[in-house]
This record gives sequence, structure tokens and C-alpha cells, in this order.
Amino acid sequence: MIHKFLAISFVLGYSLLMTSDFFTTKIVAQTTSSPPTNQNLTFAYYTNWGSAGEEDGQFDGQNDVDYFNGKVYVPDYANHRIQIFDPEGNFLAKFGEGGEGDGQFHKASALSMDSEGNIYVADQFNYRIQKFDVNGNFITKWGSEGTGDGQFLHPHVPANDAEGKLFVTDRDQPSVQVFSPDGEFLHRWGSEGEGNGQLSNPESSIVDSQGDVYIADYGNNRVQKFSNNGTYLSQWGTKGTANGEFQGPSGLSIDKDDNIYVTDKNNNRVQVFTNNGQYITQFGNSTFGEGSLLDPEGVGVDKESGTVYVADTGNTRIVVFKPIN
Repeated sequence: MIHKFLAISFVLGYSLLMTSDFFTTKIVAQTTSSPPTNQNLTFAYYTNWGSAGEEDGQFDGQNDVDYFNGKVYVPDYANHRIQIFDPEGNFLAKFGEGGEGDGQFHKASALSMDSEGNIYVADQFNYRIQKFDVNGNFITKWGSEGTGDGQFLHPHVPANDAEGKLFVTDRDQPSVQVFSPDGEFLHRWGSEGEGNGQLSNPESSIVDSQGDVYIADYGNNRVQKFSNNGTYLSQWGTKGTANGEFQGPSGLSIDKDDNIYVTDKNNNRVQVFTNNGQYITQFGNSTFGEGSLLDPEGVGVDKESGTVYVADTGNTRIVVFKPIN
């Protein structure tokens, strides 16, 4: 394990300092607004773990990461399993294998957890959601291939609200489907397009403490905010590289203050916003070194400590950042 700290600060301009054993990056994109005065988040690189392979602690396409009650959960996409680690990256357990049966996966692409620790996995090419207890024991499943209610073409990261309802995006059909905790279809919203409330290749979803739902609208390079019943509320983002702009917003997570963390996949960074879309900060870089990211997809936040876990998909690893203020 590497436990050097990589300080990432945000100033006007761009500079790079490197020695043989220390690497510091200062990243700034031009912006016309300042971060909120009540938000002063700064993050430092802490550690990383993982490599390509099939052994415990190795990955074959990790697209997501989540944190719950002292453990880090990673869907190991093409190894058809979920791996569980402690916060330092030590392997603890795994569940799942390739197949179509209960508890088996055909590309485990994403997961979320409810307040009781139940785990919901997007079993991508079995076109279903599977539900497990906190120890990985199978509970139930639902879904089939198609475009009807309760059907999927490319199910992606599900999100849970305080009542246990599950919001599931589908990258190949522009809608959000809502289910009970046991998989009963409730309703859906969304259609293809660029207008308010429309979607293009939606990826992740997340729910804040008020029950509002946020969607990473990947194809439209924005994040959209909806009420719990699907009423459009607001949006932020456009295509670009500046603060608050995106090139492929993919993963979403949320901290105890309802700040929204967005993996900006093709800009190789994570951006942080208030729940009203005001830019706060960013971290990660696309150069090289310990804190670099390549095509990051998933992100998870430990709400107690503020530690951020990033699924650094292009580098086949999990990268960890800690708040330093």
C-alpha cells in the first residue's frame, strides 16, 4: 500500500512540480464564479489499490464503487462478482460468479445500498436488478430484456431514497424507473432529447436527504435534478473542460452536506457541487502519478469521514482521496 499524500489545490493557472519521489499537481480551469463561501473543500490523494486480473483484489473493469458501514464494495464487471474491502484496500470477501442463476452475474456493472445495508446490483446483461443482504446472500431479483415497465436494455447505477424506493437508470433507454425495495414497478419518467427533463444515455442516479433525485445525463453533458416523483427541477453543466463543465458525467455520490460528487469521465477528474449545482472544487488529473485518473466512472463517499473512493476504470484500480481542511 502506498500512503503518501498528494495535495491538490485549485488556483488560477496550471503548474506542475515533480521529483523522483513526490508529485504535486495544481489544477485550475477558468471560471466566472467563486465557490460558495460556506464550502471550502480540498482533497488530497491518500492511496490506491487494485490491478488487472482475476485474483482477489484484482479487477476486470470496475465501473462503480460504494461505501457502507466501514466497508468498500466494488462491482468487478467482467469477473462477474462483487468484491469487498476495508477502507485501506485490504480484501475482505467476495460474492457472485458468471451465470444466469440467482446470485450469478453477467457483467455486474453497478451497485447501491439502502439504509439497512441491502445491496442492489445492476446485473447488466442478465437485464435485471439483484438484491442481496449486507453479507452478499441473495434475496430477490427482477427485470428482463426489453423496453417495457420493469424491463431493461442497459441497467445502470441504482439509487435509494430514505423510504427504500429504488431509482434505476438505463443507458440505452432514456428513462428512470422507480421500484419498491422488493422490485415492484411504481412509475417511470424521462424521454430521449436535450430539453428539460429529457435524457441522453443516462448513467448514475443519487438521492439527497430531501428525497430529490440527481441524474448523470451523460450524453447531454449535464446533471439534472428532479423531485422524488420525477418533476424536473433544475440542471447544470455543458460540454467543456472548465469548472462546472463536463465531458461525460458518469458516476454520482453525495456527502453528509448534500454536496454532489460527479466523475467527469473524459476530463479525468471528479467535480464537486452544492445540491443546487454551484461548483465547489475538483480533484484528480489526467497526467500521471499517484493521484491521476483515467476514465473514472464510479465514485463513493464515506459520509462520516468525507473520504472519497473513485473507480479509476482506465487504470484498473480504486483511488482514495481525503478531505484536508
